Amino acid sequence: MTWPPQSPDYNPIEMVWDELDHRVKEKQPTSAQTYDHSIVHPGPNLNMIVGANGTGKSSIVCAICLGLAGKTAILGRGDKVGLYVKRGCNKGSVEIVLHKAKGNLVINREIHVENNQSTWLLNGKHSSQKTVEEEVKALQIQVSNLCQFLPQEKVGEFAKMTKIELLEATEKSVGPPEMYEFHCELKTFRTKERELEVIEEPYLKVLYTAEEKYSLKKSFYSGKTSTSNSAVRPSQYLTMAVDAEEKCQLEEQIRTAEKSMQAIDVQMSAMQERTAKLDHCDNELRAQKKGLSEMKGKKRQLEQKISTKQDSLRQMEQGGIDLQKAEEETKAQISAVNSQKVAIVAEFMAHMKLSMEKVYMALETVGMTAEKTKLETDCREGSAELRILEQACAMLEQRKARLLEMCKGLMRRAREICNMDPGESAVPPDLHTAFSQLPDTMDEIDAMLNEERSRAECFTGLSENVVDEYNRREQEIKNLEKELDEKSNALKTYRQNISEAKERWLNPLKQLVEQINDKFSDFFRSMQCAGEVDLHSENEEEYDKYGIRIRVKFRSSTQLHELTAHHQSGGERSVSTMLYLMALQELNRCPFRVVDEINQGMDPVNERRVFDIVVRTACKETTSQYFFITPKLLQNLQYADEMTVLCVHNGPHMLPPNKWDEKAFTRRCLRRKGK
Repeated sequence: MTWPPQSPDYNPIEMVWDELDHRVKEKQPTSAQTYDHSIVHPGPNLNMIVGANGTGKSSIVCAICLGLAGKTAILGRGDKVGLYVKRGCNKGSVEIVLHKAKGNLVINREIHVENNQSTWLLNGKHSSQKTVEEEVKALQIQVSNLCQFLPQEKVGEFAKMTKIELLEATEKSVGPPEMYEFHCELKTFRTKERELEVIEEPYLKVLYTAEEKYSLKKSFYSGKTSTSNSAVRPSQYLTMAVDAEEKCQLEEQIRTAEKSMQAIDVQMSAMQERTAKLDHCDNELRAQKKGLSEMKGKKRQLEQKISTKQDSLRQMEQGGIDLQKAEEETKAQISAVNSQKVAIVAEFMAHMKLSMEKVYMALETVGMTAEKTKLETDCREGSAELRILEQACAMLEQRKARLLEMCKGLMRRAREICNMDPGESAVPPDLHTAFSQLPDTMDEIDAMLNEERSRAECFTGLSENVVDEYNRREQEIKNLEKELDEKSNALKTYRQNISEAKERWLNPLKQLVEQINDKFSDFFRSMQCAGEVDLHSENEEEYDKYGIRIRVKFRSSTQLHELTAHHQSGGERSVSTMLYLMALQELNRCPFRVVDEINQGMDPVNERRVFDIVVRTACKETTSQYFFITPKLLQNLQYADEMTVLCVHNGPHMLPPNKWDEKAFTRRCLRRKGK
């Protein structure tokens, strides 16, 4: 919609209705006649609708509300839409023309009495109520907002609105479209933040008594403390125990393994020395065996020589027998034979000498063989013993491996018990401190273990589910820690979102409230009264507690008091309400505003002042269309050329609309003035 109007003939809203009645279920209309057909052509600025009570002024208000898909509860009259149709008729219709720069929007609603249903036309085409509501919302029309649409039955409710409700209505009426959305976002973020605030450790404490657990929470922003309590579970024994006897056995096994390893190391050293000695003896035997082999070779050579000599000797002996037979033939050779014999004897003596040496060597060989046999026996015994030792070493190595694996398992278990990481080698400081407080000697440690074992034996009736309970609680703690991290991150995100949304919402809102306050204060000052409008909040971070506070005073001797349904009189509440609505008029982004009979209860002085303010404000070119319904007007009021006065009459002597002659009426008025 284009605002302000571009020409005097620019009428933002026009209405036509047939057989529409403003009666209610509980109260019948005072007039016997109701409208069969009527057309209203309002002006673009201030429209003053005047008529006596019961003539049907509020029918215009009802037509606007129902024609723009408003609820019957807004009007405060009948709760069923069929009650707004003329008595004796089965249906009634309302047609509203909304002027737009790119083509008018024509809304037609036909109301059926029988089933309280309605049919809709949008620009002559069948439509649904939801579509009509969306079109109306797109034009910033809010018939449910008391700051924009104030019917007669709702005038008193304006002063009853809370500060929070008044702020929301003002945001929707004159604020930018996104202002109310930002406010809703802030309230949602703050609600989530409050839910997450309980995880803040500096602001959470838990106290225990014998039967109750009390949790104290302190708000991060407001500093307020809240408490909650719950029953404490029955006391239980320790959820984790150490088997002292098993620990002693493991420590004894570790000490035994260490002693065994030391004995094995000693035996291995002795075996290495024994092996070195056996290797030395083996080398000596090999050298002796080699010498014996050489002596055997020499022996064989001597034996061959001796055999040869013996053969020669036998031949010679045989030859000697031949000499006796042929003594006479060989006498000549005696001397030669003797010489040869001497040589043979000499050689025999040498051979005998060699034989003796051979005997000596044989005896020595036998001795050496016996010694060799003894050494070989010793070597075999040493090898067997070595094999036994090797087997023992292998068994000890296996046992050592098992003990090392057991030690590693114990170390892993100790790391798990101490909550150490697998790759962590250094003992945590707290455990190191705890270990340093233990006794230094084994006897003292054994005594301490016995004492603790005795204490443990004093506990009876331990539940078998203690470990399961511990594991379950440990898992719960891990889950809670994970949830704590997630909620901490979510809390940071919400606080960041709150900071951004607050900056987008609060600063423009403060400027808007300041503009409203300036207008409102000026209006009250012109009436020799005082009034203020401010943004009220007990806590800046509680965005659902923000509100607009109206404070007024009508006498110089009093202080400013908040506008309520009880402190001011009915006329003072009407004046305050009207001036607040007029303060919104120039800021209004809605296309029109309706106020029905708000001047009831005002004293003549205030009514005249309020009327002047309404005329000056609503007739400006920068303001939107304004409908002001009143049953009476004071005399000698100041009017403006920009305003339109619509007089509503009703009764049995009224002319039909098609017979009304405005010029004839004007002539009659002039003649009466001439008289």
